[in-house]
Amino acid sequence: MTSKPRILVVDDDPKLRKTLCDILRLKGFEAGAAETGALGIAEAGNTFFNVALLDLKLPDMSGIEVMERIKHATPLTEAIILTGHASLDTAVEATNKGAFSYLLKPYAMDDLLLHIRHAIDRQQAQQEILRLASFPTMDPNPVMEVDAARVITYLNPAAKQLFPRLAVGQPAPAELGYLPAASGEDRQMVREVNVDNATFEQFLYPVPHSEMVRIHLLDITERKVDEARLRRLNLLLLTIRNINEYLLVAESEAALYHFVCEALKGLEDVIGVIISLRQPDHTLNHVAWAGFSETMMADLVVRWDGSEFGGGVMGVAAREAVPNVVTDIEHDTRYLPWREIVQTWQLKSAAAVPLASDGETMGVLAAYSGRRDAFSEEIINFLLEVANDIALGVHALRLDKRLHATLASLRKSLDGTVEAVARMVELRDPYTAGHQRRVAQLACAIGKEMGLPERQVEGLRVIGYLHDIGKIALPAEILSKPSTLSALEIAMIRGHSGAGYDILKDIEFPWPVAQAVWQHHERLDGSGYPQGLKSPDILLEARILMVADTVEAMASHRPYRAARGLDAAFHEISTNKGKLYEPTAVDACLRLFTEHGFSWGEK
Repeated sequence: MTSKPRILVVDDDPKLRKTLCDILRLKGFEAGAAETGALGIAEAGNTFFNVALLDLKLPDMSGIEVMERIKHATPLTEAIILTGHASLDTAVEATNKGAFSYLLKPYAMDDLLLHIRHAIDRQQAQQEILRLASFPTMDPNPVMEVDAARVITYLNPAAKQLFPRLAVGQPAPAELGYLPAASGEDRQMVREVNVDNATFEQFLYPVPHSEMVRIHLLDITERKVDEARLRRLNLLLLTIRNINEYLLVAESEAALYHFVCEALKGLEDVIGVIISLRQPDHTLNHVAWAGFSETMMADLVVRWDGSEFGGGVMGVAAREAVPNVVTDIEHDTRYLPWREIVQTWQLKSAAAVPLASDGETMGVLAAYSGRRDAFSEEIINFLLEVANDIALGVHALRLDKRLHATLASLRKSLDGTVEAVARMVELRDPYTAGHQRRVAQLACAIGKEMGLPERQVEGLRVIGYLHDIGKIALPAEILSKPSTLSALEIAMIRGHSGAGYDILKDIEFPWPVAQAVWQHHERLDGSGYPQGLKSPDILLEARILMVADTVEAMASHRPYRAARGLDAAFHEISTNKGKLYEPTAVDACLRLFTEHGFSWGEK
């Protein structure tokens, strides 16, 4: 009974390890796992694994180092590098050091399984070569032997059939570049070689008791084509992912166009990318490009009408709103108007797709290559997807611009309304004129110092302006009474929090305004009013308002007492920090005055 192939998963993400192992077992593999490079190396030392799936960034070492140490101990183990941050340079380094392939996270499970199966195929082919090493005549793959002088001493039937130009007694092809047996190496060595337009994996090992080297060649031409296609697909997916991520943060159309051009310039065989927008006079205005200089672009005249300067891929795609491809620019008569540019820029092929927004063609995205016939149907579909992403980004940016204008207008109206309401309260309580504005100013400053989001800070400003709105329901003579208040009058004033809540509760704000106004006289230990709430039940906005309200009130004059001053206010909130007042709000308030020089200005 044939044993199941064994797969080792080395990754520091426990959920990913478990998920991969579960899926691999369902697919008929045996699976082992390790969370660090050292544990992975130890696991591979105890049990032979056909394939190791290695995360590039492990806590103790890189996946490439783990691969090298595993392959040193068990050369037949294949390695696949998995990473979410690999550059092409990293991929090249990994494959040069022996990795079978690499995959970018997030990857499709089908793609990973395809890589694993190909890796197992190669690993089993290597085992078969070793098994047949003593019987080269029976080997279906080319086998030859060469002596220390690089002269061919043996060709098996498969080698004779595949390389009819070779013969015993002739020098071995220079491209084989074998290591002489005298090197003392007694284990197999693997490298890729190209012979007669085909790609082979070359296995080398010395022939016992001689100075000859036996060379086994495994034809991997088709596999290399598949790997190249997978590599291109991975790069395309990575590019699309990067563009989609940028769509979320793009600040302008110009920035979006520039980012897309730079991203596409990194694709295989692409030497330049241009984005141009249609103009009313039927010219194309080049708004972004990569791979070409500003001077070069100044010389490029393209139109989207039926004139001679509208016959290239850009003009056709912009005019007819369909993709257009030229496989051989040098010999295409439509490019006669740009003959000098084609030669100077060394253009061989081109592809362009239309850009549309809100159902109208607005321009064109074009890519150029220094290789003929570089743009397959797969690439065209990819460019169309990028064009759709650009259209979504442009639509979102334009909509966002309109929304910002609308929101700015609404915010201005809201600000005016809030301030007008605050002034109404101040008209009834002239001795506290400016109190709400100053509390709002200090509350916002405390929120910013605490690192709250801008939207939450904006809510603090509105809450600060409205926190005493309930006083509008109190008799003016109580608000301005210069003498000590009676118990009944104190109870009436304490009712302003609940009155404010009743006034605001049915107004839809994007912040918890009514609740915060209701709670701004509560205290963390439950000694506040009107509900006697304790810390966990008090909104953060209300806790910040408590501090701002206390400091402003103590620092300002009241009809029934003189101002106590900032020092007394600081002593009050410091002494009762954590008992009555939110500690983080107290600390932020103290820093504002002592370190940042906070000031209300005129009162």
